Amino acid sequence: MRDFGTTYDIFHTFAGKKETNIQTKIYSKVMNTEVLRIIEGGLANDKRKILTYSAKLADRLQKENEIPLAKCIRQLIDSSIPQSQAVADAMRVIPLDADSRLQIVEVIPADGEKQPIILSPVVEKQVSEFIDIIKHSSALELAGVEIKKTLLLYGQPGCGKTSIAHYISEKTGLPLIVARLDGIVSSLLGSTAKNIRKIFDYAQSVPCILFLDEFDAIAKARDDQHELGELKRVINTLLQNIDSMPSSCVLLAATNHQEMLDPAVWRRFVQTIEVGLPSQEAIMEMNDVFTAPFTSDMTEEQKRSLAKTLDGLSPSDIKNIFDRAKVKSVLDGEQTISFHKLLTGAYETTSKEQTEEDYVRFLSNHGLTQTTINKLTGISLRKIKTYLSSK
Repeated sequence: MRDFGTTYDIFHTFAGKKETNIQTKIYSKVMNTEVLRIIEGGLANDKRKILTYSAKLADRLQKENEIPLAKCIRQLIDSSIPQSQAVADAMRVIPLDADSRLQIVEVIPADGEKQPIILSPVVEKQVSEFIDIIKHSSALELAGVEIKKTLLLYGQPGCGKTSIAHYISEKTGLPLIVARLDGIVSSLLGSTAKNIRKIFDYAQSVPCILFLDEFDAIAKARDDQHELGELKRVINTLLQNIDSMPSSCVLLAATNHQEMLDPAVWRRFVQTIEVGLPSQEAIMEMNDVFTAPFTSDMTEEQKRSLAKTLDGLSPSDIKNIFDRAKVKSVLDGEQTISFHKLLTGAYETTSKEQTEEDYVRFLSNHGLTQTTINKLTGISLRKIKTYLSSK
């Protein structure tokens, strides 16, 4: 009986191992299938397929006791699923360019991370009025007032036109449908006009804000001698689609080259806003916004001095100066952005000469003593005195 029992145990153990090996192979095959389906979804721009098979893969990993990886996948899935019904509707059928198969729009939820925005009083008033029109569209319709919700933003690069579009989206709760110019403009004859029609049809099918950035790329004046006949016909399609938009739709457009726009385009926008460079007062407000989450050691006098130096720069350029100062602070093991680091960034951005002598004079003109300059730069006191005493 002992021999039979031993033989039985050995057989049972072998059979168990064999069964485990078979199960492992089956699990591996299923997992490989799910990974392949995820890749297929990515290549086909099919987000729904990606999410479905990613969830299946997470369940499979959970059963295999791969808890951390399964949790990581589920977190990625949760972060990518739109929270609002409007975004969910917008994500269902995203239009593609027939030639390249690229998505011609990007859907950005309104409930994303809110970014602080600083506008001049005039621009802030104009933007607030436009937001109020969107929010009270039902009341306007009941009163028999049908007004097109179209806004054209124009001005120098980096002044905040795109930020304003995101701000309007956040304040109204509507997702931002950003038209992708790399997908719109096609090499095939007639396809660009078709893509424009697709975008407007799509924007009218869901509650959203359609945002046409770098608007001049598709709205150039029709008398531009440098453009081909096909691109000139694109403007006609654009105008027709803007005209056919119902009053319930919201259209934003932004351009850095307003002088290139076709005159007929301007008439299609009920409201136009020039977004200019910030004033010195606005730059001082930006100081606190761009410093966070770091702290600053600057006095009010130093803030005014820095704002005067940064006058004439765009908010984008100013933010870059603060970001570079943050990087230097982290590398120096500090959580405070020093006045000197910001001055250095301002000097590198605004100065054309950028010689050692010019740099010393720049720091001295902003109130730094010779001893402080010596400590911060390593330039000898003798050199500093010579630079500052020479004409």
